[in-house]
Amino acid sequence: MAEDAGQADAGNVPAPGRPPPTSYGPEFFEAPVDRTGAHTVKYGLRAPLFGPEAADAIPLWVADMDLPCSPEIVAALRRRTEHPTFGYTYQPGEIWRLVQRWLLEEHAWQVATDAFVFCASVVTAAAAALWAFTEPGDAVLLLTPLYEPLQKVVEGAGRRLRRHALSMLDGRYVLERERLERDLEGCKALLFCNPQNPGGRVWRPEELRMVADLCRHGGVFILSDEIWSDWCLFGHRHRPLALEAGSGQPVITFMAPTKTWNLAGLHCSFLVIEDAALRERYLASVAYAFLHYGSTFATEAMLAAYEHGRPWLEGAKRYVEAQLLHCEEFLLARCAPEIRPLRPEATYLLWLDCSGLGAEEPAKLLRDEAGVLLSPGVDFGGEATAQFVRLNAAASRQTLDRALERVAELVVRRRSCGKTEGPL
Repeated sequence: MAEDAGQADAGNVPAPGRPPPTSYGPEFFEAPVDRTGAHTVKYGLRAPLFGPEAADAIPLWVADMDLPCSPEIVAALRRRTEHPTFGYTYQPGEIWRLVQRWLLEEHAWQVATDAFVFCASVVTAAAAALWAFTEPGDAVLLLTPLYEPLQKVVEGAGRRLRRHALSMLDGRYVLERERLERDLEGCKALLFCNPQNPGGRVWRPEELRMVADLCRHGGVFILSDEIWSDWCLFGHRHRPLALEAGSGQPVITFMAPTKTWNLAGLHCSFLVIEDAALRERYLASVAYAFLHYGSTFATEAMLAAYEHGRPWLEGAKRYVEAQLLHCEEFLLARCAPEIRPLRPEATYLLWLDCSGLGAEEPAKLLRDEAGVLLSPGVDFGGEATAQFVRLNAAASRQTLDRALERVAELVVRRRSCGKTEGPL
């Protein structure tokens, strides 16, 4: 039943008086969670967005997780519901002290607590920062492929969108200094993604220094989306761009607990603006719209996540690493060369090169003929990535295997018809 969706989570929350587990193994993340009927974009908007034929497709598109949330966060939200009022809420200083500690411990970044500014989402923060630090008609450069809403927000803010297509070398996206320098000419701002979505690149310190150096010499303001910073995998480490840029190059950083702990529906993120004058300029630009205040449940979730969320996150990352490797092994064994996975260094997303499928729109083919709903590559990089799709591996092994088998069956059917590059 739709109303039972929340009850699946209940089995993973410690009973009153019982402490939460100190570690989370794969059995925790394999627990079934029925999200149908819970007003989720990933499930509830399949048919409205993609047509009635997509109503029963396995949804591996939207970048949120089908995994049980941290019991510590769920318990904190439940405790707050016991209070009978839900009036205006402010974000107490304790949130920023916890975030400060998290950034120091996780990313070796020492940030003063007054540098943090709340915002509902990273996309909202990006729009607000563009309003505050650029003018209508200013050119803003983005490195593609890139999360589509960040591209739309530039145009929606009345700025001129410029795209720099990343080059690929040995299965990963790379930065080329001369090309990037040329494309930065005449730009007012760079909207950067670190780590990169959808390709999952974790930019190295020397790459970040190059970006900062080019922007410094070109007088380009940097906005850095670092929402995936806590999801670096396979031994890779995140490095904040602001650390490599130094004091001579202003950087506005966007971060959030939403990707880290799967809290997108609670709408909570923050900006890091270390320069006091820039921070005042930003606040003056957004205060009239109340963009720097969060909801009751966003506040409680942030407090619980940054204080108690590390064990869950460590377990979730181990689980997702295994999921990604499982997908990679399956696709290479059963679906290559038609579909070739690119192993990510961060995120729980798998970027798939489907150029061997022989389909003009591979995401549509997989949706209509395999019943698997993935994100179309064209949304991230236009024609340059039209043969890619993005797969969300943050689901149970059972769900992933169902989807992978459907994909493999489609590949076999197309091979038999001579429509692919694979063997007959």
